Amino acid sequence: MMTAFITALTPVILLASLGFLLAKRTPYLDNPQLSSLVSNIGLPALLLTAVLKMNMDFGGMLSIVAATLSCLTGMAAVSYAFLKTVRLSTQFYLAPLVNPNTGNLGIPIAYALFGTEGLATAVVVSSVVQVSHFTLGVGFMSGDYQPKQLLKNGPVVALLLGLLSLGLGVSLPTPLMSTLEMLSAITLPIMLMLLGKSLANLNFSDSTKLYRTIGLACFRPIVGVLIASLIVPWFGFNSAQEATIISLQGMSVAVISYMLATKFAGPKDEIALMILISLPIALISTATVWWLYQ
Repeated sequence: MMTAFITALTPVILLASLGFLLAKRTPYLDNPQLSSLVSNIGLPALLLTAVLKMNMDFGGMLSIVAATLSCLTGMAAVSYAFLKTVRLSTQFYLAPLVNPNTGNLGIPIAYALFGTEGLATAVVVSSVVQVSHFTLGVGFMSGDYQPKQLLKNGPVVALLLGLLSLGLGVSLPTPLMSTLEMLSAITLPIMLMLLGKSLANLNFSDSTKLYRTIGLACFRPIVGVLIASLIVPWFGFNSAQEATIISLQGMSVAVISYMLATKFAGPKDEIALMILISLPIALISTATVWWLYQ
């Protein structure tokens, strides 16, 4: 089993490592439009392709959305209480604890471990988490939130189109599906290399906050998996879907939380360190979930 797990994760680790090395030695990943290409073109195409090809009815897709929202709500309640107990700011720490990295880490891992059904489930979960980033994340860190921002989010629009297509029973012509599949093919490799670039560019200056950061980094994947394990089985998913959702709730702190903290003058160095520390813990929790569902 461990051999299969390592085999599945090897491309994920190698591509992220390649992004790390390219960021250190070349300017290949420096173009700021590269992440926009993935976010606005590649990820929506991947999401729409997976939704249209998934063997799932409209109700099944809504169940995944409902399960993800339930997990995020439970995580938000527990995280809020935890931060209040330890007297840390909810403005900058709540969103990083609640929102896992279901995008450039979670989607490739879900596909590697649980196949096409895991991929389809993961892109739906990731879209819901994207909504959380642009509501809970932006709202708390900025102190202001405008709902119209969601209408500019490509993955959210793709999710709505996918829901509409499933609800109406509409399928796209083969040439259009082939186009979407070709656009989707660029997404996962670039996402993983950009993750490696983000890790390569992180900076740390205040070592006195190390223990607190370690505690928060451990909290995100461990508590995320525990809450999902209590909630998700009630929805009656098959084993692949259930394992995928639980695994995704145990992912590391999201890179977008670091980006938002940078944008809104938050503790970006602490959140950057949380990303690094939570990565191996997330992989261990994912391996545990994968092993339990074999």
